[in-house]
Amino acid sequence: MTGRKKYLQPCDMLLNAIHDLAALQKARTVMCDSPHGIVHLQVTLYESEWEYRFTVTDAGGNRSNVTIELAGESQETNRLIDHEFALLDYVLIDRAKIEIAKINEHDKHT
Repeated sequence: MTGRKKYLQPCDMLLNAIHDLAALQKARTVMCDSPHGIVHLQVTLYESEWEYRFTVTDAGGNRSNVTIELAGESQETNRLIDHEFALLDYVLIDRAKIEIAKINEHDKHT
C-alpha cells in the first residue's frame, strides 16, 4: 500500500525529519539514498516488524512530495501509513516557527 502527502518544506528538511523519525522509533535504516530522496526504515514494535519505504521528491517552490510504501493491502496497513505520516508531521512541527501568546484569566472572560 502507498500513501502520498505534499509538504511545504524543502526535500532536505523532509529527509532530516525522516532520519529523526528513525531515531524516535529506534528504527534500523535498511537503505538510504539521500541524493535520490529514498530512505527505507525497519521498525520493530511488540514483536511485529515493518519496513517503511520513504521517497521524497521536489515539488518546486520549496515544497516536497513524500510517499510511504508498506507491504500489504489491508486496513491495518492503511492505519500504519497514516500513523507514520502523523509522526512525520509531529517531527516537522517541532521545526516550525510559531508564536505562542499568553492569555490572562481576565482576558479570557472579556
